[in-house]
Amino acid sequence: MKKLLSILLAVIMVLSVMPTISLAGPSSDGKVLIREYMPAALCSRVKNKAVISVNYNNLAKYKAFMAEFTELNKSLARFRNNSNIIPVIDMFAENNTTYTVSEYIEGIKLLDYLKDNAGELPWEKVRKIFPPLFTTIGIIHNAGIIHRAISPETIYVTENGDLKLSGFCVSSVRTADAGLEYELFKGYSAPEQYSASTSSRQGSWTDVYGISALLYRVLTGCMPLDASSRLQDDTLCEPSVLNKNIPQHVSRVIMEGLNLSGRDRIQTITELVTKLFDEPAPVVKPISHAKPSVHDEDMLHTMPISYPKQALSSNNTNDNNPYRQQPQQNKNNHQNNRGGGYYDEYEYESVSTIDRFKAPVIIGVLLLALLLIAIVAVVTIMGDDKNSDSSNNSYYSSSVPDNVIPGATDAPSDDFDSTMLDLKGKFFDITQQKYSESFTLEKTEEFNSEYASGQIFEQDLAPGAPFKKGATVVKVKVSKGPAEVVIPDYKGFTVTQYESKLTDAGVPYQLIEDTSGNGTPNSVTRIEVRGEKTSPGNKVNIASGEKLMVYFVIKDATTTTVTTTTEEVTTTTETTTTTTTVQTEPPTEAPTQAPTDPPQQNDQPVAPPPENNGDENNNAQ
Repeated sequence: MKKLLSILLAVIMVLSVMPTISLAGPSSDGKVLIREYMPAALCSRVKNKAVISVNYNNLAKYKAFMAEFTELNKSLARFRNNSNIIPVIDMFAENNTTYTVSEYIEGIKLLDYLKDNAGELPWEKVRKIFPPLFTTIGIIHNAGIIHRAISPETIYVTENGDLKLSGFCVSSVRTADAGLEYELFKGYSAPEQYSASTSSRQGSWTDVYGISALLYRVLTGCMPLDASSRLQDDTLCEPSVLNKNIPQHVSRVIMEGLNLSGRDRIQTITELVTKLFDEPAPVVKPISHAKPSVHDEDMLHTMPISYPKQALSSNNTNDNNPYRQQPQQNKNNHQNNRGGGYYDEYEYESVSTIDRFKAPVIIGVLLLALLLIAIVAVVTIMGDDKNSDSSNNSYYSSSVPDNVIPGATDAPSDDFDSTMLDLKGKFFDITQQKYSESFTLEKTEEFNSEYASGQIFEQDLAPGAPFKKGATVVKVKVSKGPAEVVIPDYKGFTVTQYESKLTDAGVPYQLIEDTSGNGTPNSVTRIEVRGEKTSPGNKVNIASGEKLMVYFVIKDATTTTVTTTTEEVTTTTETTTTTTTVQTEPPTEAPTQAPTDPPQQNDQPVAPPPENNGDENNNAQ
């Protein structure tokens, strides 16, 4: 494989700092990505050869940056099972430099994906597809890796709609004037990346700026102003000004993440995600239950009543009545406050006593009847709820939540002082801690392929329903992740390494020693599910209790070599027992020394290495 790569690289003229080459390889679609460490400012390639020559004055820098490049990719190789990072599957040293081999991902850049979707995405879609990416960035931060280049150019969208992060590089390439030819993404690089001074500290808050700028672009369709321009004149407006459909709290959190001061900015991805997905509780306005005044009832039940002229004239002089307007200049017409019109002159008729009390009596009887019907309905519903509670202990005992009083929607109670939030999509642990003083969460875990592990996907108390703060239990269903997980490949890994891969992938397994004599020591020979042989790439159904059986050869194995020496009369048989220990070597280290002068260019053939004979093979064992 390495010889093939050397031949191919010999005819490639590399012009960038760390080029990417697409070759046929072991991935499912037959392609891999190869990255070569070649900082053009410190080295050059020998003409018509793949070998890199380093100037003596740049040797120390070249070796230091190559060591950083190697360590970065070693760390990334540990996350090869993370579905949101383009994995590094191999690394080797050749031609006085270091190469990394990564899987080739079929997909398009997020920038092109946005162009195909009217230039922006709604918040409801963003909150669904971005959390796995946010979780991945938090994981690499915990491993000490800072990306420094999060942008629509370094994120890919697969055919399944998953987001994959690429563009990992040494820090000097993502920082201005740091010793290498740098590459910054305008609008997405943090202010501290424009200076290599010690006062411009970089950390997880640097990627928080990039993520916030990315969300700004995705939600508004506009790229934010670059940090260097903002330092001179900060005219960046809030996302909600450009797009009214963006929630106000999301807009404010994005602006906090785009703070020009690293100290005043949101410090970690966990803090950013918590603020983005924890919506503020809406304020519940107290509802008055006071009985309508006599005047209000008159407004609701207006009847044409004729008044004597004397009474109407005397009422016009009463300035204490707030429901009356000032007298009009035309005394022949009087304004009716309830109807808003004017009365012409009438010949008023006398009203009998019976007619005067008929309407109030009828209204009183109707109100009394409605009150009795409401009382009977409430008593009946409460009785049904008690019977239902005693006979049914299922997850949902009634169509009405346990902590909501029947009829509360139609007649709000003074006991309710808060309104329930929409908990779907929120992480259970964060939500439980944040709202512990408002309500108590009671969870039931189930497998769910649409929600990440730990996310709430169902709640019994509907969003917007009133509840009493500090005295409410909300039953929720929390995702345990997908019910089926993919079996990772075991070829090329030791038993310990494969155990780590299975644990990261969430595959339950059991180790079984293979006594058939096949396979090399400290390696996996085959895998089975339910007694049948299976292959990497298949799935294990966790929900049904399936477990992967891993057959392996123990680390220490004994081999026997028999050497027979025949002389004229005597035959001697010598048995040599050798204990062989197989040790997994880490990815090939970068060369510790680099040539100071270009290699000699001559056309003389190089003698091939001598072939090993049988005795050498036996000694090597």
